[in-house]
Amino acid sequence: MDLKELNETAIDTAKALGVDDAVALGATEADSMIRFANNSVTVANRVEECELTIYLARRRRRALASTSNLQTGAVKKFVRDLFSSMEGLPESNYVPLPDKPARYTPSRTGYDRKLESLEEELPEMAEAAIGAATAAGGERSAGVINAGKVTVAILTTTGTRGIDSRTAITLNIRSFAEKESSGHGLSCSSSLSGFDPEDAGRRAGEGARTMRNSSEPEAGKYSVLLSPTVASNLVETVASAASAFAVDAGTSYLAERLGKKVAARSFSLSDHGVTEGGFGGRVFDDEGVPTKSNKIIEGGVLKGYMHNLTTASKWKVRDTGNAGFVTPHPWNLEIGSGDSTYDEMVKEMKKGIVLTSNWYTRFKNYRTGEFSTVPRDGAYLVEAGKIVKPLKGMRMGDDLVRTFSSVTLLSKKREWIQWWEVDTPTLCPWMLIDDVTITRAYG
Repeated sequence: MDLKELNETAIDTAKALGVDDAVALGATEADSMIRFANNSVTVANRVEECELTIYLARRRRRALASTSNLQTGAVKKFVRDLFSSMEGLPESNYVPLPDKPARYTPSRTGYDRKLESLEEELPEMAEAAIGAATAAGGERSAGVINAGKVTVAILTTTGTRGIDSRTAITLNIRSFAEKESSGHGLSCSSSLSGFDPEDAGRRAGEGARTMRNSSEPEAGKYSVLLSPTVASNLVETVASAASAFAVDAGTSYLAERLGKKVAARSFSLSDHGVTEGGFGGRVFDDEGVPTKSNKIIEGGVLKGYMHNLTTASKWKVRDTGNAGFVTPHPWNLEIGSGDSTYDEMVKEMKKGIVLTSNWYTRFKNYRTGEFSTVPRDGAYLVEAGKIVKPLKGMRMGDDLVRTFSSVTLLSKKREWIQWWEVDTPTLCPWMLIDDVTITRAYG
């Protein structure tokens, strides 16, 4: 599919209808996938998809929609139908697209041609992960490897145009030794050289082996050491709250906190449109504005919200290159590193819990940041700086300001994380947090 030709068809049609502004975003995704269960490959396939997203504005009315029917006649009809639907819409806070056209060329940061076609290599990678998990003590392993490339092209009625691509390979593996004895491993990279299925398998297998004979903890306050997997899940909720749309909608705990302390001094959070190792961004956002690096939290202080053209105009600030036509969003998140090792962090814990994976993060109140999450796949009680036994059946609950204000140590080593519980690629360290509330998950 020729994305440039596809975009031109859509924009030419929109111009003929007399729109004030229009954006066409054509995107292709080629993904090779292998799934395994009970130590055996069960599914292997390759999927190639293409989609066109159209934004139209006329007389302060705006419309947005996507289609995967990309025949020329179908695209023209789609644009005309979307244009017609605008007549019944109310006027909105319309902000024009930048009138100065921009030209974008592909960034090769975060791109590895070797990941474009790995169908033949994926079974061997899956076997390597399974073998490492088994050697480490896991009896049964299941998971999935995805590898591929996403390309996005943009064209606007103001003449902005460009194209950019990203590649990624991710492995998500769970290993089991008993029914309630499981471990989890991830490996995520924008390049083949950064992908390590054996390490992910080993961690999953070790988790399964060491979780035998687990028991529920006593409810109370603990120091909690979060793996990059768990910490990234919580950090992504912080980034979501830093969207100006969330602030305006009344669903952000970061509202009215600009310039104020929202985390420990050691904690900093940035977003990058393009960054070495990142695989979630591109050089332009959905409105054709160049993406860049933005500091969200620095030294524990909230420095800024993420904006698109509409929210930036409302707040009388510069656009940050994070559009989303509706909701500004992050591309690649980065938490600053510390100077501790994992072993040093464990030794600092008098009464603590190590958490390696989690799911079901839910909010009691978005406005106050009150949340809970359920640990799984490897949780351990620490007493006097030593891991003493595995734990199960617990829930971690707190509010996000108190949680991140209580960060005491961060690890030197960081990992890229992206999986079912973390949509935005996140470069994250291990994180030690004091006085976290732990309750039993059941009863």
